[in-house]
Amino acid sequence: MEPVYHQPVLAQEIITFFQPGPNNIYIDATLGNGGHTLELLKHGAKVYGIDQDPQNLTIATSRIRANNVSKNFIGINDNFANLEKIISSNNIKCISGILFDLGLSSNQLKSATRGFSFNDSTSLDMRLDPTVQTLTAKEIINTYSAAELFNIFSKYAQEKYSREIADNITTVRKSHPFETSIQLADYIKEFYRQKHQSVHLHPATKILMALRIATNNEYQNVTTALNSCLKLHQTKIALITFHSGEDRLVKQFINQNKQSFSQFSTRPIKPSSSEIRQNHLSRSSLLRTFTLK
Repeated sequence: MEPVYHQPVLAQEIITFFQPGPNNIYIDATLGNGGHTLELLKHGAKVYGIDQDPQNLTIATSRIRANNVSKNFIGINDNFANLEKIISSNNIKCISGILFDLGLSSNQLKSATRGFSFNDSTSLDMRLDPTVQTLTAKEIINTYSAAELFNIFSKYAQEKYSREIADNITTVRKSHPFETSIQLADYIKEFYRQKHQSVHLHPATKILMALRIATNNEYQNVTTALNSCLKLHQTKIALITFHSGEDRLVKQFINQNKQSFSQFSTRPIKPSSSEIRQNHLSRSSLLRTFTLK
């Protein structure tokens, strides 16, 4: 049976923006399961695919080989925050475009052993690359002060009960440390139930997202990578975000660096209704683009 891969969002919009061809070189800074890269390769382009998660790199490489387009693909296990070093060490010249898809792959979200899923009963890890990273979400939730947790929950997720949840967690963990994602998710779900509050998504969505961002230093990594892009010329940059915090970061970067662009999007591109019907994970995605002078 053919493997089920993460479905790339806004794929046609990316191809329309990049206009890839045989003489083009692209960097997919967030390779994932290789969906976007596969489309670029099918148009004859050469792609350097970066992913911090070794599992994703293995999945994508296997998929690309199965589609017989691996001759123009170079896989790199690294953090896109090291983009400048990656470009230099691989001697990548004349880069036509760089793609950042800031969402997790579905295999990461559904994994029962990595801490990303609400139903993970074995882990509260959330590291994208456990072979390199040391700080885990478990350490954050069980050792950070109430003030530090409040800052993470409010800054990264705009959780309306950030302070109260942070205070409660520091009390609860004294006798019952949080060991798994499902334990933390159930605690927050019960907190919302006692508040007589109902939300469209799982009540723990924002807290777990904030922990993932903090564990992987995601916002700083995006900022570092985007600043590295400013050193390039005539390169198209595409960024797909999935929540307001990410989009705000990207929008602010574009507004602050307009003088470096020959073109930039004033409004984000949203997925079509048909794409959302086919892939519900695309519903919150936004695409912003700019082209360097």
